[in-house]
Amino acid sequence: MLREEKAKALTDGSGATLLAQMAGVERYAPMVQYLLRSLQAGGALATTLIEHLIADAEEYLAAGEVAGVVRPSRDRAARTRYLAYQATGSMVLWFTLHGAQATAEEFPALFRRYMDDLALPALELFTEGLLVDRSMLDEYLMYVPDPPDRDADNTAR
Repeated sequence: MLREEKAKALTDGSGATLLAQMAGVERYAPMVQYLLRSLQAGGALATTLIEHLIADAEEYLAAGEVAGVVRPSRDRAARTRYLAYQATGSMVLWFTLHGAQATAEEFPALFRRYMDDLALPALELFTEGLLVDRSMLDEYLMYVPDPPDRDADNTAR
């Protein structure tokens, strides 16, 4: 379900799907609460779960690239892993700080608050970026041995 919903949002090229998903965000609460609890428990279940999330994310990010909605990456697998760690890590931290003991009945409202808190800064970061120029990236690419290359049309080689 998560893969399907993310793929919809990352391939339609507009905000309509995202806004529709956010309008009914509470319907995802049971799945998110299960995901959260599984990650907090750690161990083999959390490891397997995060690997499945990463594999799913790689698929929907690739679909977003094909649709022209997601920028190609020098290293799609590394970017996907980073995004999965960032998203799940921030979710675990936020819920630990704001309602670790929420019941199943309380969780939908808490999940709404989480989405309301993070939607704007996440969308701003992902659509507008953070840094005003690419000088840090250029310096890093000069520093690392054999960095991934890009063609003139901004696709990974």
